[in-house]
Amino acid sequence: MIDAHTHCFPPEISDNITQWATTYNESHWLKLVAPNNKPSLQGYASKEGMIEAMDCAKVSQSILLGWYWENKATCIRHNELMKQWMDFAPMRFHAFASIYPNDEPIQQLELAHSMGFKGVGELHPTIQHYDQYKDRWHTMAEWCETNNWPMNFHVSEGLNVKYPNFIPTPFDIYLEFAEAFPDLKIILSHWGGGIPFFELNPKLKVLLKNFYYDTSASPLLYDMTIFRNVIHLVGAEKIIFGSDYPLKLYPKKQKQVEMQTFIKDIQSKAGLNQNEYEQIFEKNICSLLNL
Repeated sequence: MIDAHTHCFPPEISDNITQWATTYNESHWLKLVAPNNKPSLQGYASKEGMIEAMDCAKVSQSILLGWYWENKATCIRHNELMKQWMDFAPMRFHAFASIYPNDEPIQQLELAHSMGFKGVGELHPTIQHYDQYKDRWHTMAEWCETNNWPMNFHVSEGLNVKYPNFIPTPFDIYLEFAEAFPDLKIILSHWGGGIPFFELNPKLKVLLKNFYYDTSASPLLYDMTIFRNVIHLVGAEKIIFGSDYPLKLYPKKQKQVEMQTFIKDIQSKAGLNQNEYEQIFEKNICSLLNL
């Protein structure tokens, strides 16, 4: 099994979240992971701790995703950290780069490529000012399309109870990418926030042919029938397993961050046949990344 949506964060974040966010001027991160008067859902793990969690869940490899930081310096720092994890366990970790699209994206992409990264994301068009810097975002997307690098985007649900510091991600932005870059591989996190439904529209289905949907944070968003329903909408070949580890997916019963509870829920409740299971947990992401 491959977990295609995980995160690692600098260890000093968990020591003092407020101090770290203030030092790096990452106000959105602070509001998201340290909401007032509510326990945080964000967990943290060392590279050794993640490997232990992977072993317990029988996950052979994990893809570390970058974050949609508000500053280029934070993206650089995060990429350096992920590179350390990849060097520590090259058979266990791959990574997508944190990119700050609004400042020399090609230079950042070329550096990430030389460091062994395999894609870009997680990106957030609203937080990272897509509308203001659309030309630079498109420069980044053109490079990724040319170099066969997938881009992973955060997607918020079109309709949901708003959580602390909820920031919408307008669906039409993703459609713009599909229209402008027809060969670009796009992975939409969190089941695409409902976008799979629109693939029932024949015209949109053609435009969204290279869209994939990852399963990250599912227990916080949907019940397990989401798997069967989205398979009916788009097919198992467009779904990619991701846990969002070390996010706390079962905050009421999880004593520590782990992967196996979510995987066991999928195995027992999602109703997947063997072919669907293999596609979602391994074959689809291997095909995208040539693993």
